[in-house]
Amino acid sequence: MVCPSPCPPVKSSLSLSLSALLPRGRVLTSPAQLAGYGADGLGYKKYLPDAVVIPADAEELIGFMHGAKALGVPVVMRGAGTSLSGGPVAAQGGVIVHTSAMKTIRRINTDGFWCEVECGVTLNDLDAALKPHGVFYPPDPSSGPVCTLGGNVASNAGGAHCFRYGVTSNYVLGVEAVMLDGRVHRFGGPAGGRGAWREDWKRFMIGSEGTLAAFTRFWLRLLPLPEKVWTFRATYPDLKTVEAAIHALVAHPSYPAAIEMLDPRGVAMVESSQMACGLPEGSFMLLVEIDGPEALVNARVQSVANLLRQAGSADVMFSDKDDMRQKLWKARKASGGLLGQLSPDYVVQDAVIPKRALAEVLQLVYDEADAADIRAVNVFHAGDGNLHPNFLFDSRVPGELEKVELISKRLMQRVIEVGGTLSGEHGIGNDKSAYMPLVFGPDSMRLQWAVPAAFNPAHQMNPLKVYDHRRFIA
Repeated sequence: MVCPSPCPPVKSSLSLSLSALLPRGRVLTSPAQLAGYGADGLGYKKYLPDAVVIPADAEELIGFMHGAKALGVPVVMRGAGTSLSGGPVAAQGGVIVHTSAMKTIRRINTDGFWCEVECGVTLNDLDAALKPHGVFYPPDPSSGPVCTLGGNVASNAGGAHCFRYGVTSNYVLGVEAVMLDGRVHRFGGPAGGRGAWREDWKRFMIGSEGTLAAFTRFWLRLLPLPEKVWTFRATYPDLKTVEAAIHALVAHPSYPAAIEMLDPRGVAMVESSQMACGLPEGSFMLLVEIDGPEALVNARVQSVANLLRQAGSADVMFSDKDDMRQKLWKARKASGGLLGQLSPDYVVQDAVIPKRALAEVLQLVYDEADAADIRAVNVFHAGDGNLHPNFLFDSRVPGELEKVELISKRLMQRVIEVGGTLSGEHGIGNDKSAYMPLVFGPDSMRLQWAVPAAFNPAHQMNPLKVYDHRRFIA
């Protein structure tokens, strides 16, 4: 038979195989459909997948995983794609499994202070559902309106309030995971108990960046909402005075829930936007929060304000009013979006350093970036030393990407020299995989390599992530 011109495209063998695993409409293969899956929040590194599948529920995901091994291509799990390490991208091609349709909050148990949620639930949706019950889930990355809990668990996300409350791993009681052959295992549960393998292997899953299994649901620990919250905003003229304030806050008995810092470039960016909140030009800003029982927190307000002044601020404001709190946090958390408006591309690094090295490492960032004629903006979690230097560049300009990668390498080398580590919450992905030997020796790397190899011997799950030599060979 001769078909009329032009002939309809013949379905590839991969498309046919996927169509047998999932219902019609759940498989995307056209270039226009795949274009939105080429990168995560890191942006400038793009890898188009061969296909994307969107399971409607856990049953469809399990059915897909039953047949995934036989596909003979990499399998990459993806939630909202807001991650900043090049994690949920098809670096070696293959199939991206988009889990955002699995977004049911199954149960909120206020007696036991836990909830059961599916992997596609967004952080802000969970917060909104919990608030009427008088409880909350503390991890709060800035991408909360869109980031999914599956991605948070995969990267062990933190957020502004992790200084006091800790990161995702402190709140995961149980994980339901699907292996590459479709077997379903539950590690832990509402009481943090043992799973079907009679071992608490959920610790392997948290922060595994999609290299071990697919997540379907979680059991998460909750806390009572604090009775009272006070928010402070203080500005400082230089790096020396703001560093003194950070050290004093860390040692203060109020034990702040959050200590965030914006440098003068970050302040200028906020003040030139709709998020402007009256910050003086050329200043470093600290955003501080204390919370807890009302009487106790109220008794500590003046001592925190005095501490901020004594460190060198002539501009201290504080309030227990929610409107001021929301305005300041909105300005802080919108910084990523504002950066995207200033530059075609930017890299957000995620190094963690001892606070004693704060001024030294920040100065290194400024010196290296200025010498390379690359703009650098620092907006980060100062309380726990989790730096987020942002390097703004244009990948279309020859040499600019290479400059940024060289700055990042020098930064990571210095971070390790002062006793820090590569990531506090973003994960390693393929952005920082080349730096792993800076931290871990050959023996440690072999032990770490054994974990994904035990779950996934062919490394079909999310290859070329975390370890730059971890490649899938069909």
